[in-house]
Amino acid sequence: MTKFTLTLIATLGMYCALQAQSLRGTISDAQGNPLPGASVVADGINGQFTDADGAYVLSLSTGTHSVQFSYIGYIGQTRQVAMGNENITLDISLAEDAVLIEDVVVVGYGVQRKKEVTGSIVKVDSKQITGVQTPSFEAALQGQAAGVQVSQSSGVAGAPSLIRVRGVASVSAAGDPLYVVDGIPITQEYFLRGNSGALNNNPLAAINPNDIESVEILKDAAATGIYGSRGANGVILITTKRGKKGTSFEFSTRAGIGTAATRPNMIDTETYLALRQEAWENDGGTGYVWLPNMTSAADDPAVRREAFLQAMETNTDWVDRTIGVGNKNAVNFGVRQGGERYNLYAGVSKDNNQSYLLGNSYDRTSGRVNLDWTPTNKVKVLLSSSFSRGENNRIDAAWSGGLGDAMSNALPYYPVRYEEDVYDANGNIEHEAGEYFLWFDEWGGTKNPVAVRELKKWKTTEDRSISNAQLIYSPIANLSLKVSGGFDYLHLREDVFNPGALSITTELGSANRYANYVLNWNYSATADYRWELDDTQAVNFLVGSEFQRTDNYGYSLFYGQVEGPIFENDSLSEEAANVNTTVNLPSQHSFLSYFGRVNYALKDRYFFQATARVDGSSRFGRESRYGFFPSLSAGWVVSDEDWFNSKRVSFLKLRSSIGYTGNAALPDYARFGTYSAANNGITYAADSILFPIQPENPTLRWETSRTVDASVEMGMLDDRIITELAFYHKYSTDVLMNVSTPASTGFTNFWDNVGTILNRGVELSIKSRNLIGKFQWTTDLNVARNYNELINIGNYTPDAVSGGTNDSRVIVGSPVGSFFLVEHSHVDTENGLPVYLDLEGNETYDYSNDIRKYVGDGLPDIIGGLNNTFRYGNWDLSALATFSVGAKIFDSSAKRQLGVVSGWNIRDEKLDRWRQPGDIATYPRLTLDETTYSLPSGFPWWNTSLFIFDASYLRLRNLTLGYNVPLGKDSGLQNCRIAVNATNVFTITNFPGLDPEVVRDFENAQDRNMSPNVTYLTPPQERAFTLSITTNF
Repeated sequence: MTKFTLTLIATLGMYCALQAQSLRGTISDAQGNPLPGASVVADGINGQFTDADGAYVLSLSTGTHSVQFSYIGYIGQTRQVAMGNENITLDISLAEDAVLIEDVVVVGYGVQRKKEVTGSIVKVDSKQITGVQTPSFEAALQGQAAGVQVSQSSGVAGAPSLIRVRGVASVSAAGDPLYVVDGIPITQEYFLRGNSGALNNNPLAAINPNDIESVEILKDAAATGIYGSRGANGVILITTKRGKKGTSFEFSTRAGIGTAATRPNMIDTETYLALRQEAWENDGGTGYVWLPNMTSAADDPAVRREAFLQAMETNTDWVDRTIGVGNKNAVNFGVRQGGERYNLYAGVSKDNNQSYLLGNSYDRTSGRVNLDWTPTNKVKVLLSSSFSRGENNRIDAAWSGGLGDAMSNALPYYPVRYEEDVYDANGNIEHEAGEYFLWFDEWGGTKNPVAVRELKKWKTTEDRSISNAQLIYSPIANLSLKVSGGFDYLHLREDVFNPGALSITTELGSANRYANYVLNWNYSATADYRWELDDTQAVNFLVGSEFQRTDNYGYSLFYGQVEGPIFENDSLSEEAANVNTTVNLPSQHSFLSYFGRVNYALKDRYFFQATARVDGSSRFGRESRYGFFPSLSAGWVVSDEDWFNSKRVSFLKLRSSIGYTGNAALPDYARFGTYSAANNGITYAADSILFPIQPENPTLRWETSRTVDASVEMGMLDDRIITELAFYHKYSTDVLMNVSTPASTGFTNFWDNVGTILNRGVELSIKSRNLIGKFQWTTDLNVARNYNELINIGNYTPDAVSGGTNDSRVIVGSPVGSFFLVEHSHVDTENGLPVYLDLEGNETYDYSNDIRKYVGDGLPDIIGGLNNTFRYGNWDLSALATFSVGAKIFDSSAKRQLGVVSGWNIRDEKLDRWRQPGDIATYPRLTLDETTYSLPSGFPWWNTSLFIFDASYLRLRNLTLGYNVPLGKDSGLQNCRIAVNATNVFTITNFPGLDPEVVRDFENAQDRNMSPNVTYLTPPQERAFTLSITTNF
């Protein structure tokens, strides 16, 4: 596929390189000043830019041509030019445009002119999404909008991103924004077991970025209030492409490679053995140190010596054995067609993405059809349907295998395979040459990341269809009645086969199949009426109702003692003797909503909006099933006032809003008392015993957020500089927390509304056209400062809610998910022991949970993006940099790699350790004994602030060089663009680990809220290089 794609790119590139010539004149503004770099396009295919004097020359054939003249910030013109045998001179004067204020943006259940918008909305167009090589479309939003934090979770193919809009406002309920595709709120739950392998599914990966027309990010209550109970974390509206008049085709393809952006620095065999020997001697050991999976401390010294010398003969670079170069290629084809009564868009795509993690890939095949039909002047039908299949060849990660295993259990003296036959005491062959070398980890599991990758079969298949139908009826002028119905269907299947060859104790293997089915139905009806009172006043009314139901069910199968791969040969499943089937209990939840919106415009400069929504949810009891979520907002375009006269300020708008939104993203049956059947074999009168596992809470209710927002939008120097400065204050109450309960209750957790969270901040965005001549330079900058504080958790203690790897807690007065650890002070220069600080700040050698305290948090103080675009002639160069300042990261794997010397491999930072009195070192004296560091015996998880690092970074996220090939009229192409793209080019950071942005992929909402900046053997992000071609014809 890659060779085919590259050949196709080269062939089309040569075909596009046809030259042309033709007409002459100048383009100027209303004052007669030339406009260098203005665009002149004849018949949509033959074009050029004006020179420094605003002059242009085109060569057109005999006949009539449609010539378009355009320039950024000015109103374009189209002229019909009849060419004969003589030259024609045509000078054009362009009038200034009100630029971006007249753009149309998508809002909840409708569209508005940007000038009229009174809420905080950021629009991202399709070119900003498809121009970047990312795991899925949402990752391309990084750095595009102020106050929107997008963190890419890892370098795994198809990995999800973590998105937070204006901070974290939840603890145990989901903190993700609501995603709406063409009016359908879609399913966005994570169904796989991400915590165990750091490889969760991405519910958004099924969406084809090439089908997207625009993405609107709704941030404040004025914008999200129409979505009521699901708008507290922001709303992301995804609008897909639709047909246009005429017929046009779009073809794009790309091919490239991906490598690891960074590489772990693990030590070799010689260094590992030396450090382990040093730790042994520090603990008072004599002779050679015992080695994991080879000897024990109780073995005879001669045995330990022989094993030590044997280990010196092998030096395996396990990192090299688990990472490489991943190939990427994609092909996309779309058609837009329109006639008098219909518009059609259809698109298909195939995307193959191998990650640099050997054995890991994500392939997506998708198709979409959008049809608009207008049978009469009063009736319009809109149909949208998409289908996609994602196939994810998965690999073990974290401590389970792959790169994570290479950084942990895979010690450098372990060989990949036996180099020669190994015999037992009776002279029988125990292991043949070439057989994989397997070892036990500390939990008794068998390991070898190469063997696991090559022998284990692990695949996830995700089928998804999102469809919607709308009927719009306009019985009279300005009145629109709309009914719509749609569904989002998701079938996720995971097949796992572990062959017997990966087991030390059995010759046969085992297999698992997990399946989830999710069907999300959505129905809505709205009435929209525009009432123009006179020439200066207009009122828009919107009322509607919506119903949504989501059903989720699944099953799991376990096959024991089987050959395989069992799911690639169904007959093998019929022969399995040990089969265990588990049917997951179905879950269901519903929403019933009533909403309304009123917009009032006066003199096209004063704008007012009021929204209200009543939501009912089956997740809550009768006493609190319904919630009311109103909002008010206003905007004033000061620059349109008669008295406003500024030569520098061309546009000035003030807006403000206040409103309430909610959050109900919790498990379906959290309010109920639930029971489970005993699985320990105990029965009563031969019947299974049911026992309670969750207490009921009939008063469980919505989370509610009150948001106040104020902003200033300004255009300066004829809108060459456009800025927006926004302030917000979001106060969330009744925050849902799944709190721990005393053991005496017989329960482990209990859902309760006890939290209060404050988010307040400031956002700044600047768009500027720095140079506007033949050489053009534009800049987009956005930066945001957010302050997050957990105000209240009722009568609960910080340990009531934990997150991640026993590191994050709820601490009043600190941000959500603060690190709650023992504070490390320094290494004692005399004895090399770690020195801790107690709650009063006194130094101590005693490590204890009783002296844990706030030692930092993972939320950044400042985030932002800077995008510069340069254009000269047909060439363009864009560079997007993203940055984050102030966050801390807890490197949870470092407490094993840089802590007590154990059965884990060691990073080279450990070389900066104490060795003798007087040494000033980062890490304490080496030891094999946890009690040396005052840890409990057998407990190597050293949760101290020693492994809290600064996660601030500046990253060149994307670099693209493009060329628009000049086209001849006979080429048959409207445009042809060739581009070279690089992602994650470099990162400037003080973080010593793999990646300051990579975060552990947790399997539940609470962990994602509480521990976003915890990394645990997580693969770093990918550095990708791609060549692409896009053409329209």
